[in-house]
Amino acid sequence: MPIIQIEHLTKTFGTGESAVHALEDISLSVEAGEIFGIIGLSGAGKSTLVRCMNLLERPTAGSVVVDGQEITSLSNKELRKVRQSISMIFQSFNLLMQRTALDNICFPLELAGWKRADAVTRARELLKLVGLEDREGAYPAQLSGGQKQRVAIARALATNPKVLLCDEATSALDPTTTVSILSLLKELNQTLGVTVVVITHQMSVIEEICSRVAILDGGVIAEQGRVEDIFSNPRTEIGRQLVYPGGVRIDKLPPSRVIRIAFNGGSSYEPLIASLAIDCGVKVNILGADTRNIEGKAFGTMLLGLPENADEAARALNYIRSQPNITVEEVESHD
Repeated sequence: MPIIQIEHLTKTFGTGESAVHALEDISLSVEAGEIFGIIGLSGAGKSTLVRCMNLLERPTAGSVVVDGQEITSLSNKELRKVRQSISMIFQSFNLLMQRTALDNICFPLELAGWKRADAVTRARELLKLVGLEDREGAYPAQLSGGQKQRVAIARALATNPKVLLCDEATSALDPTTTVSILSLLKELNQTLGVTVVVITHQMSVIEEICSRVAILDGGVIAEQGRVEDIFSNPRTEIGRQLVYPGGVRIDKLPPSRVIRIAFNGGSSYEPLIASLAIDCGVKVNILGADTRNIEGKAFGTMLLGLPENADEAARALNYIRSQPNITVEEVESHD
């Protein structure tokens, strides 16, 4: 059952000729307990969309249903209560610089009317959960970027939310720290059952933790679906641009036959090229490739140059076509 259901959402800033249509006719659903990704280039409307999910931005038109409740019609008091179940973390962490890590986590509990002793107990539980139990007295200026984001995640979890909205939560972090934060989000999703919505411009983030994804382009949804389906067969130009940012290109086709193979979700641990050489005694040239491993499954494409010998080329082609989860086409020209 969807925990977030958005129907025909539009968001316009300004009026008349100067109006900016940030989002147009957006419809999507996020299932309870999943990690859902929203990706697009800068200016695609990603942050505006996620802020419409908790009404930090009010839609110009359309509906936003959270946990069965249409929230665009709620009073401010009712909306504040709903927001306790929809927490958010940001690229810039948004920690209170004059408060310690412990007191940053206590802050939303204080606003919710918790007693100080209970808030401190809860904050310490959360610090342990994110691996910072020894840093409760540290101020934000004394923490690394990854530690700040862990405190921000702990603060977001303080009120036991059902949904965690992550707006470019790893964009300010180095690659190693990004991996650790994504691992933490995945662990929290699995252990707490919290639904996670990830806003990002990095396809590597989507492939790391998301089950489904929506691609935004110019304020509209270009395509959406399961991550493995989008990666194996992006249907739009923006989809192909995000999935294969470098493309699979060669400057000049060699005289031998060239084929393009697409990996459609088979095991990424099966070495196709090596198996081809061992089983058929045929060596091929890898002319270009853009492949990736998503949860042990291979997706992407590869250009191969077949041997000039017709018999060897035929054996190689027949062998590759016999493999599961692989499609093959011959390449006559390229753009």
